[in-house]
Amino acid sequence: LGVNTMKRSTRRILTTHTGSLPRPPDLVDMIRAREAGHMVDTRALAARVQSAVVETVRRQVQSGIDVVSDGEMSKPAFNTYVAERLTGFGGDNTEPRVRAEAADFPGWASQVARPTGMRRRFCQGHLAYRDTQAVAADIQNLKRALGETPTEEAFISSASLGTIHYT
Repeated sequence: LGVNTMKRSTRRILTTHTGSLPRPPDLVDMIRAREAGHMVDTRALAARVQSAVVETVRRQVQSGIDVVSDGEMSKPAFNTYVAERLTGFGGDNTEPRVRAEAADFPGWASQVARPTGMRRRFCQGHLAYRDTQAVAADIQNLKRALGETPTEEAFISSASLGTIHYT
């Protein structure tokens, strides 16, 4: 997790993915409770995120992924977490998201429907970091997991400006 050049392989194509991986149900429950404003044991949540990252890295390596990620275990959703980490977001965006592929994949659509307690906000002002503690924890969790399950490379996803508009 430093500034390095991408590894290359002459023996095979290195594989990766991007974005969220399925979170363990108990972790999802904890994140949803926090998002809904309920009291959550922050130490227990941090410990569960850490163990979920270890599990996620191990499963990626076992399935043949060469360049792994933390699976975004600490984040409520790929694009909504930015409202926690950046200033400039507020309000409560209750407008439904229209997903063209939902009709073709109803099972998937039912899984990604906005879960109870998850909030989406509007961008209402200047974007700036609140602090870097959350990203530092993400980096530390991934480094810890890589210590247990070595791999070719690793990365942490971040929401691009093109996806933040879904927040």
